[in-house]
Amino acid sequence: MQKQIPLKTISYGLIGALSIGSLGLGAAYLSQSKVKQNADAGLSSQPAPVQSVTALGRVEPKGSVIKVSVVNARDSRVDRLLVKQGDRVQAGQVIAILQGLDKKQAALEQAKQNVAVMQAKLAQTRAGSATVSGLAAQKAAIARLTAQFDTEMAARQAAVARAKAEVRNAQASYERSQKLQKEGAISTSLLDNDRRSFETATASLQEAKAQLQETKLTLSAQIQEETAKLQALSEVRPADLQVPQAEIEYAIAQQKQAETQLGDSYVRAPIAGQILRINTQIGEQVNAEQGIVDLGQTDQMYVVAEVYETDIPRVKRGQQALITSENGGFNQQLRGTVEQIGLQIKKTDSLNTDPAADKNARVVEVKIRLDPEDSKKVAELTYMQVRVQIRLD
Repeated sequence: MQKQIPLKTISYGLIGALSIGSLGLGAAYLSQSKVKQNADAGLSSQPAPVQSVTALGRVEPKGSVIKVSVVNARDSRVDRLLVKQGDRVQAGQVIAILQGLDKKQAALEQAKQNVAVMQAKLAQTRAGSATVSGLAAQKAAIARLTAQFDTEMAARQAAVARAKAEVRNAQASYERSQKLQKEGAISTSLLDNDRRSFETATASLQEAKAQLQETKLTLSAQIQEETAKLQALSEVRPADLQVPQAEIEYAIAQQKQAETQLGDSYVRAPIAGQILRINTQIGEQVNAEQGIVDLGQTDQMYVVAEVYETDIPRVKRGQQALITSENGGFNQQLRGTVEQIGLQIKKTDSLNTDPAADKNARVVEVKIRLDPEDSKKVAELTYMQVRVQIRLD
């Protein structure tokens, strides 16, 4: 006879089986849900594509700032300044005149006259004979030198005579002091003073005699040279043409040199632009490093952005850029276009005032041409620091 299982026991078994099945299905569902969440999280963690490159920069006029200077800055001083800050100038316009202009103008006139004289002598030599006027001119030159000789010799001789008188007076005073010092009437210091005065007077006498001798030798030689020319005026030889030809070439070279030196006295603007700053005032020596003025083409302004070398591969010509003032110099947002990308990597410019910034960061300069209307807004803000956002789309 089979043993019957109670109904209550069967019920408990079914309930337990159903519970175990439910737990299994729930665990499977939770496991699949977690895998899906992890997959979604993995997708969302991927970085978004870079839309722009940001860099610090500075505002500059077209072609950067030009420091207008002169060749021999350390030997030059400004005599006249013809512009002031903010003035607009044309290329070639004189903006300053250096000291010594009158002297250089006189030197040029003398050089021109010398060329004319040499040309006349050459023409006379080519004519084959000396003219009466040529002889008269040569005689006049000798007479002029002779008069100069007499005048300067008289002056030198007078100087020697004065020096001799001073020596006699100094010697007499010194000898008198020697006698008084031996008698104890004056101090040794007074004697030394008279001795030095005597020595000084003696030296001045020797110098005056030397100058007299030098004047005599120099002018005598010149008179002899002109006298020899006078004697040779009537003689014409093929070789005679070489000397006046060489003289006229030398005279022309001297004239060109005088013209160059005179031209150097005028400081001219190399380009058309605006005077941004006066670096050397009237009477001052030309600043060797800063020049006389800063000049810039402010009719078209640029922004020079310092882009990190790691970002430069993304930057291309023609990309648009947005510019904002780093320190509140202007409120508007400016627009521009990437026009030039530098070919050298350098350290970041000193414009960056952030103490936490890497001063040794390696950057490439990117020039951004501002739109015409925005260019006008910063025409008077050269070197202002800005922040640049170059769009990559």
